[in-house]
Amino acid sequence: MNTRTALFIVLLLAETAAAQEALNLAREMPPAGRVTVARAIEKGVEYLVRTQNRNGSFGKPTVGRTWEILASVPGSLHAFRAATTALCWMGLRDVAHWKSTPGSEAAARKALAWMVKHVRVKRANGLEMYNIWALAYGLRALAQAIRTDAPGADEEALRAEAARLVKSIHIYQVPDGGFGYYDFDAKTFHPSGTGMSFTTATVLVALHEARRAGVEVPDRMIERAVKSVRACRKKDGSYLYGGYLKYRPRMGVNQPKGSSLRTQACNVALHFFKRFKGGVTEEDLCDGLRDLEAHHRFAVAGVRRPIPHESWYQVSGYFYLYGHMYAAMVLERLPGADQRRFWPHVVRAVLKCREPDGSFWDYPIYGYGKAYGTGYALMTLGRCPEAVARSIAGKE
Repeated sequence: MNTRTALFIVLLLAETAAAQEALNLAREMPPAGRVTVARAIEKGVEYLVRTQNRNGSFGKPTVGRTWEILASVPGSLHAFRAATTALCWMGLRDVAHWKSTPGSEAAARKALAWMVKHVRVKRANGLEMYNIWALAYGLRALAQAIRTDAPGADEEALRAEAARLVKSIHIYQVPDGGFGYYDFDAKTFHPSGTGMSFTTATVLVALHEARRAGVEVPDRMIERAVKSVRACRKKDGSYLYGGYLKYRPRMGVNQPKGSSLRTQACNVALHFFKRFKGGVTEEDLCDGLRDLEAHHRFAVAGVRRPIPHESWYQVSGYFYLYGHMYAAMVLERLPGADQRRFWPHVVRAVLKCREPDGSFWDYPIYGYGKAYGTGYALMTLGRCPEAVARSIAGKE
């Protein structure tokens, strides 16, 4: 046996052993996830405090991989940073009743002060509109800051910036009333194409929170967005990825197994705006959660895969923590019995993304994955009733 053959055999055996040791996340909990909700929140908060940028923002534009998602520099990275910071701020605030320290309070103040000046970002170019995520999450965060009298910026500045964010979001409403994050066609000032169901739902939730805070939002803007999401809703309760796939309803991403993570955002958005004839019932909300639990193996199969939509039913890793955060919002709107029924699955699903350093991540995207993932995770876990959380351990 020559040296090259021997080396090949050694490498093959090592790869086989590694494959045998890999956890099946659909059935098993990784060691870092075998913690209580309180412990996960505590360490998640510590991670954000420890890794916050000096200027108050979160996440970094650095990357250690040879392959990355399409993102023009610097515009799209500015959008990632702004959206990530908004999510981290909301995460810190949503768990304050669980874990609040002088360090976490200072981090939240710095993040809010940064957001009020920098969260309203422009699109990178005619094609990439990742800034819609920054505008939506920024508006939602500022609205929450207004309602809760959060420290870090005065109310007048928050209201003024929130009003400007609503106007900026309005610019990106596409002809069918929805919102997307790419314009592959005309690349115009008001984007062309059709809305993405879950992006539109994300914007609708932000607009709902803005109204709760007393920020003016045009009825027509909401009516058109609701209509766009409703047009994507199928009879089985799943949602088309976007209106452009209306003639391909059986495509994997549009089936319940491919939609279950995105379904939660769409359901909660339509539930908020029932008066616009877009509402879903409590039973619809429960059906969506049942799909999330039933199709968990397909949801978790996409976690940390670097290429979007490469997993079964075109699920992407970046749907995962996003979807469970909106599932937590759905649960807030259900009776206690339903909460006790579904919360254990949501909590354990989130804990599967936990790292030993206290962070959470589901998708590698430059240096923002751990920061935004931890923000999503804290927003989710912070909504879990403490009585329910105490009965849940991070184990299967």
